[in-house]
Amino acid sequence: MPECEICGKKVDTVYEIMLDGAQMLVCEKDARGRHVAHSFGSDSQRAVGDQRAAHGERAQEELIENYGEAIRKAREALGLPVRVLGERISEKESTLSRIEKQETLPSEKTRKKLEKELGIKLLAKEPDEKRFVQTRKNEPATLWEFANKKDEKEENDGE
Repeated sequence: MPECEICGKKVDTVYEIMLDGAQMLVCEKDARGRHVAHSFGSDSQRAVGDQRAAHGERAQEELIENYGEAIRKAREALGLPVRVLGERISEKESTLSRIEKQETLPSEKTRKKLEKELGIKLLAKEPDEKRFVQTRKNEPATLWEFANKKDEKEENDGE
């Protein structure tokens, strides 16, 4: 059974969201008010495992932090209105506007078309560092545990 990466609760359905530039699989409660890229129900447990594996493999290259601004600047440097760029890469103007405002992530296909048309790179290599602090045996830490570790460290530093 999958586990929410924010609260650690085991749930039947998880939702893939973007939180501060990180893709996360979360419960319904923690997905409220956020843009949900995908949802995985209990009948698609294998899909969740496949999704986790894909995230692990992609961990070396991630979308740059200010991808929307990079796209907008490159488009403006070429003197292209959003409408014209959309026509050139066969994407809707509204979709490109949402991507530039970072309200949505570009699909892999759209990202590649944008990179080719604008002559930019939207993926960046991530530094090789430990992505999870392990606090329980064979399970990644939740955000709650990260926050508590930070609070404990600040208390110890203050004494």
